[in-house]
Amino acid sequence: MNNPLVSVGIPFFNCKDFLLDAIRSIFAQTYTNWELILVDDGSTDGSLEIALSIDDPRTRVLPPDGKNKQLPTRLNQIIQAARGEFLVRMDADDLSHPERLAKQLEFLNNHKEVDVVGANMCILDEQNNPACKSDTQGKHDKIVNKYRGFSFAHATVMTRTEWSRKWQYDEKAIRAEDVELWSRSYKDSVFANIQDILYFYRGVFSISLSNYARANRTVARYNWRYLAPEIGRLKAAYYVYRCYLKTGIFASAKLLNLHQILIRRRYSRLTPQECAELIAVLDVIRKTEVPIRDIK
Repeated sequence: MNNPLVSVGIPFFNCKDFLLDAIRSIFAQTYTNWELILVDDGSTDGSLEIALSIDDPRTRVLPPDGKNKQLPTRLNQIIQAARGEFLVRMDADDLSHPERLAKQLEFLNNHKEVDVVGANMCILDEQNNPACKSDTQGKHDKIVNKYRGFSFAHATVMTRTEWSRKWQYDEKAIRAEDVELWSRSYKDSVFANIQDILYFYRGVFSISLSNYARANRTVARYNWRYLAPEIGRLKAAYYVYRCYLKTGIFASAKLLNLHQILIRRRYSRLTPQECAELIAVLDVIRKTEVPIRDIK
């Protein structure tokens, strides 16, 4: 496809069990003028073979280099390769709601001042059933909180590709590339969130302590870099301390096997009707066919 309006980028690393379903969720979209860009980050489990097996002109796999360069580097590759006017990202173990592209595209077309739009997401449990949901703020001044962070779910965003090329990822900000990006760009950007659930997020309940700790250390570093000049070193130090405190609380909860309770408190409950509707949506995605060629 030479002129897709929307570019969807999925970087992947050892996601053999989930990658095809993530791709399937893009083929399930009601909006069809898209291209899908797949980028391997040095997988060793057969994920690359799955990506290469997709037989559709809208899908392309960027030339693999066999290296594990981490997410920010791969996201920048996608930004440079994108042909569409709008750019969507998602994680390789998650799912996009079939209405995601249509609704986010409509929002950006109707709100020319907005650069980045996110959405609410459904959190899936370890059996891939709807467990809870995020509850994001809708407008820029509610999303941006210099002291508590940004109420954006990174994998849910659609951006204007021009904006993403201006504000590329800091490739050193591993596991906090989103926080660093929002902190660096928010003064010269307009953010928004759609209140609809347009994303299914896996892996929350199985997050490792080491990954959680690393993310908080990186967030602390960028809190210090961006907050200290604005609110003073003493106040900034408090928010840096909070990052390490969160790691300590999570570690204690993990030790006592209470971490799932802690995680659920971060999100909102689903109503029975919402749960039924989301189960039906998941069924639609799972029944969507993906054209696959044989790889020999």
